[in-house]
Amino acid sequence: MTTLANYEVQVADLLHDPNNQTWTLVQLDRYINEARRQLVADTGCLRTLQTSYLTQAQEAYTYGQVCGAAISGTMTGYLTGDTVSFSGGSGSGAAATLTVASGAVTAITFTAFGSGYLTAPTATITTAGGTGAVITVGILSANTLDVIRVPITWGSTKATMKWAPFSQFSAIYRQQVGMQGRPFIWSDYGANQIYVAPIPDQTYPVEFDSVIAPADLTGTTTDPIIVNYQSPIKYYAAHLAKYFDQSYGESAVFKKLYHESVERTIGQVSTSRIPDIYMGLPVR
Repeated sequence: MTTLANYEVQVADLLHDPNNQTWTLVQLDRYINEARRQLVADTGCLRTLQTSYLTQAQEAYTYGQVCGAAISGTMTGYLTGDTVSFSGGSGSGAAATLTVASGAVTAITFTAFGSGYLTAPTATITTAGGTGAVITVGILSANTLDVIRVPITWGSTKATMKWAPFSQFSAIYRQQVGMQGRPFIWSDYGANQIYVAPIPDQTYPVEFDSVIAPADLTGTTTDPIIVNYQSPIKYYAAHLAKYFDQSYGESAVFKKLYHESVERTIGQVSTSRIPDIYMGLPVR
């Protein structure tokens, strides 16, 4: 299990500065964490299935925002006028209203999706006597670097939605303004937003198969980047140290070593797989 201290030793050795006389540990930690983010961006090695929801009538979903929510539980005693609030998740600004019928919360309508959420916030209902309602919130994390695949659940079926470039998506699938149905295609718009079509006609559970930027390592936290991918990190951190020291020649050497290490790492961890035992040769 690799911690920040392990990386500090590796980078200090590369820089011939084992006693941290030229670069402080604070500086090395900054370079190491930047190198970890760079590695994930270059290789996609930190991949996560974000469980979330598509909201009725909501076409666009932005990184860092709440995407939707589901209501469950055996409920009694809720009244019109009960409210819901959101806390946690490192973000802010999400707001919604509740629909209540026969003592049960039957719907949640978002009036704002907030921003900056890294994890799903907790939904809390303020009520005079209602019990049993559970609201599960879904987000698209602000740390998302890329969305690769979006499986959508419809009843007992989980289907992977098709993807199209936004120009094609917009020209073909957004012609009928406001058309609602079960989404079957998605597209990314810019660096931090996706669109779906048709516009959802109800709440749908989804999984955002995505690449996530790693949180900074501190203290004795274990790096979630698997060991097989960690080798290039020390080279990029050393490159940054030399670059900010204005030793540009040595900086370029370490950057070259980083790229070579990335290529070597990808070659080592990518194993041959046979997608179908009846279909020819293995692929990488």
